[in-house]
Amino acid sequence: MRQKNVLLRSLRHAPLTVAVARGLRSVRSYVTRRIVRPAAEANRNVWKESRMHEHLDVPYHQQDTDYYCGAACAQMVLHTIGQPLLSQDDLYNDNHNHTIEPSAWSSPPDGLCWTMNNRQSPKHFTLDSTDTEDPISRTICWAIHRYQCAPIALVFAGNHWAVVRGYTASAAPGTSFDTSYTISSFDLNNPWPPVPAPPGPPPHTDGDVCGSGGNRGVADINVAYSTWQMDYLTPNVFGTQWLGKYVAVCDPDPPGSPMPPSSPERRKRFDGERLLEAGLVREELLGNLKEAGLLSHPVWSKVFDEVRTGEPLLVQRLDRLDSYYWIVPTVDAQGGLRAAVGIDARFGDYQQTMAVRNPDALLFGFADAEKAMQRVLNRQFELPGDAGRLVVRAQGLSVHSALVWQPCRESLSPFYPFRMILLGAHRLYVRVFDGAVFTTLTNNQGGL
Repeated sequence: MRQKNVLLRSLRHAPLTVAVARGLRSVRSYVTRRIVRPAAEANRNVWKESRMHEHLDVPYHQQDTDYYCGAACAQMVLHTIGQPLLSQDDLYNDNHNHTIEPSAWSSPPDGLCWTMNNRQSPKHFTLDSTDTEDPISRTICWAIHRYQCAPIALVFAGNHWAVVRGYTASAAPGTSFDTSYTISSFDLNNPWPPVPAPPGPPPHTDGDVCGSGGNRGVADINVAYSTWQMDYLTPNVFGTQWLGKYVAVCDPDPPGSPMPPSSPERRKRFDGERLLEAGLVREELLGNLKEAGLLSHPVWSKVFDEVRTGEPLLVQRLDRLDSYYWIVPTVDAQGGLRAAVGIDARFGDYQQTMAVRNPDALLFGFADAEKAMQRVLNRQFELPGDAGRLVVRAQGLSVHSALVWQPCRESLSPFYPFRMILLGAHRLYVRVFDGAVFTTLTNNQGGL
């Protein structure tokens, strides 16, 4: 039986400081009370500390090509510190041509840092590269708190750049190497997916359609710190100069000690022996959002006002063994998509959320197996390496039961997975938000 939609009611707490109006390019700081788990969950660990939030208003813009992520991040951050919306073509050329290691990268770390310093004068940026994650994460928090300027982090093992425009923590950092506070989550601008075919942008303008959902990207993403550590800020695998390093373009203060304190324990809700069923994931969503602090967050709580859960989508990570997550859509009373929440499909803990500004945006139009199959049936596809053409016949295909994803040129957001279709030894990947079909998922260059 199809489970009835579960109503989510946000339990807000008033901020202890006054928020500045949305649209101003400035910092917003808030403090909220931690929501303690219900008595029925008393056997689990409970966070009792207060949380504070700092949020920079960084208007969102997509990358103009599938390898312009560094240019798009530079465009967004430079615009917040007084520059016009510069051409991503020019910014990409700056990134790519000012490096000691051009062959391994689209936007290399040193090239992006050069661009950030030479395209403006009020701020100074440095390239931070460490052997561990914790110093970079704390330097990012410090840059937001002290310098009121969004850092740009190298994520997905060096595949991609993203703007970090906010964080939630137990307290504000006192220095770039302060280890006395705990981090709960980060807020990001992920410039992927690239802009679709005309009409534009580009050229980009304030208030353009970027970030409105679907093929126009998603402007608001919250990532739990445990997911940030496991999936986002991971060691770079490209080139030699920053191989194995954690990298960000930040403020001028150096990162802290290379010997960080032990990371906070990941809060697993289940033992991971089996995959959680969709109905249970929906039932647990309210508790997950409370535990993550989103229902008391002054910005994110509004996203979950009077919404209901849609049908969860199971996604398998192709680049990791036995790794799965659920995408749980939340919809308004008219059925419009308001947000999508990522939940670990084995352990049940909160991973990340994206907010959707346009409720009519189609993010999962080809998640249905039948629709994906019709997308490829009776068509021919060129195989890589001059291996010939793959003819798709109904009698020779099967559809993988879960959606699939890995960081790749074809998708650099876990909310944009694929439906995988198997034809003997070959695979076709139907991207769920736009129906684009690929014969392979490529991962051969950094900073896409």
